[in-house]
Amino acid sequence: MKNIKSIILLILIVVISTSMQAQIDRSIQPKPGPAPEFKIGEYQTFTLKNGLKVIVVENHKVPRISYQLTVDVDPILEKDAIGFVAMTGDLMRSGTSNKSKIEIDEAVDFIGASFSTYQNGMYGLTLTKHKEEFLGLFADVLLNPSFPTEEIEKNKKQTISGLISSKTNPEFIAKRVGQKLRNGNHPYGEIGTEETIENITREHLVNYYESYYKPNTSYLVIVGDIKLKQAKKDAEKYFGTWEKGEVVKHEYQFPNKTVGTRVALIHKENAVQSYIYISYPVNLKVGDKDALPAALANDVLGSGVFSARLISNLREDKGYTYGAYSDLTKDPLVGDFSAYAQVSTDVTDDAVNQFIIEMNRMKNELVDDNTLDLFKTVRTGSVARSLEKPQTIARFAVNTMKYSLPADYYQKYFEAIEAISNTEIQSVSKKYIDPDQAIIVIVGDKEKIAESIKKYSVSGKVELYDMYGNPVKEDVKKSIPEGVTAESVIEKYISAIGGKEHLEKIQDVTMEATTSMQGMEIKQKTYKKAPNKYAMIMSMNGNVMQQQAFNGERGIMKGFGGEKEILGDDLENLKVDATLNAELKFAELGVKLTLESVETIEGKDTYKVKVVNPTGELTYNFYDVESGLLILSKEIIVAPQGEFTQMQSFTDYKEVEGVLYPYTITISGVQNLVLKVDSISINTDLSDDLF
Repeated sequence: MKNIKSIILLILIVVISTSMQAQIDRSIQPKPGPAPEFKIGEYQTFTLKNGLKVIVVENHKVPRISYQLTVDVDPILEKDAIGFVAMTGDLMRSGTSNKSKIEIDEAVDFIGASFSTYQNGMYGLTLTKHKEEFLGLFADVLLNPSFPTEEIEKNKKQTISGLISSKTNPEFIAKRVGQKLRNGNHPYGEIGTEETIENITREHLVNYYESYYKPNTSYLVIVGDIKLKQAKKDAEKYFGTWEKGEVVKHEYQFPNKTVGTRVALIHKENAVQSYIYISYPVNLKVGDKDALPAALANDVLGSGVFSARLISNLREDKGYTYGAYSDLTKDPLVGDFSAYAQVSTDVTDDAVNQFIIEMNRMKNELVDDNTLDLFKTVRTGSVARSLEKPQTIARFAVNTMKYSLPADYYQKYFEAIEAISNTEIQSVSKKYIDPDQAIIVIVGDKEKIAESIKKYSVSGKVELYDMYGNPVKEDVKKSIPEGVTAESVIEKYISAIGGKEHLEKIQDVTMEATTSMQGMEIKQKTYKKAPNKYAMIMSMNGNVMQQQAFNGERGIMKGFGGEKEILGDDLENLKVDATLNAELKFAELGVKLTLESVETIEGKDTYKVKVVNPTGELTYNFYDVESGLLILSKEIIVAPQGEFTQMQSFTDYKEVEGVLYPYTITISGVQNLVLKVDSISINTDLSDDLF
């Protein structure tokens, strides 16, 4: 019976689909429907004696209430401790003078609420019947944060780990470098690094909180199942004791605009794709007369709707990318325009050209009426849907107060959108969409694209930057000193880590290490035993995820997919990798070495040694010229999508029974991980059963 019903249902679907196709002419773009009616919900406001501005949006459909507290202050220059402002907000919830983080977590969970803190703000949602308990927690976190040192150190480690993991993410790199180059010495131009995060102290957080968290510069938005009279009582009870104070105002020069296009390149070796990010600052604020026409113009250019010009060109017509977009951001200090896409390396040149063509089209051609009507409908429809959320009404109220907008600004929003003409779109495009003042930031392979993209720079030059937005000088080829060979580099490495005599005494090594992936802790245990036995066990939360074992002849891999024997080239490569202290036996193993060059890696001169296994597997090892230690390894991985470079950097060398081992291994490329070594044990008489 079930099969018969399924067949009938399938037939119905086919019939309906065929009928619809018969009735719709796909060659004709459907006309946009009428704009939805716009009816904004009501909000009420009041101000406490300490200056806290409170906005209340009543919504009694569901018995719950949300509270959002925003501290509205100017950005500050964080200098050598960039990141402490965001960390102050993040760690507000990590403990108070009355409760530990665990106690706060348990109290929030007990009443089934949600509660988060972030840069200059807090947000929570609770059932109406628990609002007293929740407001007690909310106010305690706001008024009495303790910023425990251990939580600060934990947050710093997590932040640094995230930065390291993002080192190979071209989108992350391009947008950060673009942010820095676009904004110059303005606070918006500051980007955090591992070093600036490491410099953050508890004093930074406490000073920022005490200087800027004041009620007279803050907004409290209450949305949900509550009456205005009760909201006033609650606000006074829980926030009335918050002491107001003078908050320092900061003024900064608007970033200098680029005169003529600049091209900035961040080199990513062997990249098969380029990430393009075109950006510049704009002076556009919420409520400006140009704000709505400019937003609509950007919708037409790169909103992500398939009729948007960038998508139509770079994806639908050229097939260069899955998505090409643009943003036009309004800000009381410095707004910005940006357009971006990831494309194949071989089309980088023309992709940049197509971006410029479409940006210029917005300035030079009128948008036809049908297209403009379509995007008006899309925008008004999006706003209409957002009105289903009471938080939207609250946001409108905050904007009205914060930016001194006319009281009916949002009431007339749809009307204002409908009144925008195509000549207005062209006019604002000339003001805000201008490739001639743009910085074109590209993350890609310098050797493959630098020559072809320099024509887009008004200076005819491609500016080179590192992933932190610091200028990079053109590589100066350094000659290999006379008498230095690949073999002598390996000999110096062996001497640097402890010498042949110490290495030959080692019969087995056990390494325990920890890493994290998507917030989950992963433990890895690795065993090696002379001459070439190897085993690895990877587990998460005590559960084994993957195992690998090699007894010198046969290799086995076990995982969620079952057991699999390692064969072919993988087995031959494992024979080399499993060899204990393989550097002592490269010649015997058939490994070929070539000293290729002297290269600078993070400020250090290194010898680049090409290492080729008997199977042809290729790795480049980089040894510090001064210390002799291995600091970086690059492996070329061939995948269906092309060639990728997987890198491992080795730092924090420590001595174990006369031999140096790296205790931090940073993996980036196809995978991004930071492996922290917990312990290394030598000559523990490992059992052959492990392998």
